[in-house]
Amino acid sequence: MRSTLLADRYAQALRGAIVDPAQLEKAAEVLNTLSALCATDVQFRRAVANPVLDKVVRRQILDTALKPLAASAETALLLHMLLDRNRMSILPTLATRFESHINEWLNRVEVTVVTAVPLTHELLVRMTQSLERFSGKQVQLKCKVDPNIIGGLVVYMWGVFFDFSLRTRLERLREKLLAEETLTYGH
Repeated sequence: MRSTLLADRYAQALRGAIVDPAQLEKAAEVLNTLSALCATDVQFRRAVANPVLDKVVRRQILDTALKPLAASAETALLLHMLLDRNRMSILPTLATRFESHINEWLNRVEVTVVTAVPLTHELLVRMTQSLERFSGKQVQLKCKVDPNIIGGLVVYMWGVFFDFSLRTRLERLREKLLAEETLTYGH
């Protein structure tokens, strides 16, 4: 719990330091890459998280990892701060928390649309425009094909799904007819 709160504070601080919205994506990429490096490379993780090692050596190791990532000065400064304060252990949580706020900060929403057949380019454009008007945000549209829905579509947005599929409509009609049949014959 404490590490999540701390990670959120660092994520918010990094967001406040980054002026260019495009750099938010880059910062998330750098944090995720370093987090993955910590998870897969035990030597790297031990080196940057070990407070017994000299800070200069730990900074050199971190800078070596940062160099090919072309991290912004703000991101590098935050990572150096974590290193200096012996808080590199929260890097995975920080990366996750930062990533979770990106869409909010950039005023966008991820939407998944499931259809029975692939959508044409024209329909994708129209659907994106319609969802942007509905949400008031920039839409990142992900499309999936599921022939089991027969026709229509299912939209997943904000953790809620809106089901406009033919399969669901047929199931509702079936339930309605069965209910009417039960009332008509008095069972």
